[in-house]
Amino acid sequence: MESDLLDKTVRELMYKFGAGNHKPGSGSAAAFQGMVSAKLISTVISLTAEEKRRHIYANDIFELLDIQKQIDSRIYPSLEDLFLFDSEQFDKTIKLRKARDNEKNEIKKNHLRLEALKELKISISIPFQIASNCKELAEYAEIVFDKGFKSARGDSQVGLNGAISALSGCVSIIRLNVLSFNSDEYNYTRSVVKKVDQLDFEHQKLSKVANSKIEILKNEFNEKIPLFVGINEILKKYRNKNYIDVEECTRELQNFIWKNRKLIWKNNIPTNYLQILHPDIILKRVLGYDYFSSSDYGVLTEDNEINEVAGLIDQKNKLVVVSRKYSREVQRFTASHELGHALMHIQTIMHRDIPADCSQHRKTRSNTEIQADKFATNFLMPKKLVIMEFEKIFKTKFLQLNDDTAFKFRGRRVVEIKKEYKNLREFSRMVASTEFFDSGEHTSLSNLFKVSIEAMAIRLEELNLLKY
Repeated sequence: MESDLLDKTVRELMYKFGAGNHKPGSGSAAAFQGMVSAKLISTVISLTAEEKRRHIYANDIFELLDIQKQIDSRIYPSLEDLFLFDSEQFDKTIKLRKARDNEKNEIKKNHLRLEALKELKISISIPFQIASNCKELAEYAEIVFDKGFKSARGDSQVGLNGAISALSGCVSIIRLNVLSFNSDEYNYTRSVVKKVDQLDFEHQKLSKVANSKIEILKNEFNEKIPLFVGINEILKKYRNKNYIDVEECTRELQNFIWKNRKLIWKNNIPTNYLQILHPDIILKRVLGYDYFSSSDYGVLTEDNEINEVAGLIDQKNKLVVVSRKYSREVQRFTASHELGHALMHIQTIMHRDIPADCSQHRKTRSNTEIQADKFATNFLMPKKLVIMEFEKIFKTKFLQLNDDTAFKFRGRRVVEIKKEYKNLREFSRMVASTEFFDSGEHTSLSNLFKVSIEAMAIRLEELNLLKY
């Protein structure tokens, strides 16, 4: 006795389908298509329900899980049974037809013909059952495409198309087999044709649904074309040039990000400029880099020693790594520094062996490193935004330490402040970190822009907003 077809390897099963025999045949092939589609759709639901993204789909997750239950407990097992049933049943029909054709006795031939038609009716009922399962499967696939894990819509679409293709195949199988009946079976054939016409109608409807989903993906891609074009224009304009206006480059990138924020952020779309200043997101979603932070990341020196680094960019492999050894503010500045490299420079692998936050400087630094630091400064602390927030807090375009301003720092005197903060840099740090001025509390500038106190202090000095 032949082993269960479903116990065979995929290669063996494909050989069976292509061996030129009727077993397994087109009905089994349709059921198999449905089985593959069922598993794909169930997989998308499992991905949707994973803990890391379940909250994103919270409104629809219970509906999707119920669909998965219907697929796994009812539709897939039914298709599996029909796969085997069709193979065995159509085999009976074919054997009776062969016996009929070889029979010389006309009476026995007629008997065999009627027996073959009787078995054929059973054979015709099977693709109807397969089609019913696949129709329901396609309807579920539509829901999963719309409400399931967005990044797995390829699987949803293949599941949808596979179910529709299986349904279409069943319609063709039924129409072909019903041709074997003559006028004496008119009532039977009429009922079959009526049912298959309805199936065909459902197939046409679902085909339109499938095409609409393809159109959705096409439109989504077309919507992203300005993003691709725009970032490539920025790269073409600034990358690897003899002279780069870093501030202009940074400003152009920020304006571009703001304009395309709905494409970059699918959820929690930024509502103000401060919310777009995320170097990790820009690296990943706009420039296509892999980005991750590591608690312990180093590079091998010429002396075969591991040197801890603040950050690394590998342009060839589109990778940026930032060390978690430093504060979040320093990590953010380092990431912005690497973003500057990605936009402006062509290099192999570059790494930062000191925290890149403007608070430490080497005696000798390359021009590319200086440019990347300047980019990070302008990216995280844009001139217009810093000035705007500065004026909002301190109610002036320029803050000079005098009796009036000193009093607004919790009623202090100039002599007290100068005794505690002995120079402009120390005063700048105080202003960058203060959360109280002129009887009002506020978020400090360093916290507002999510940078270190030192970085913000230097930025305030660069913009000539303070006088000691």
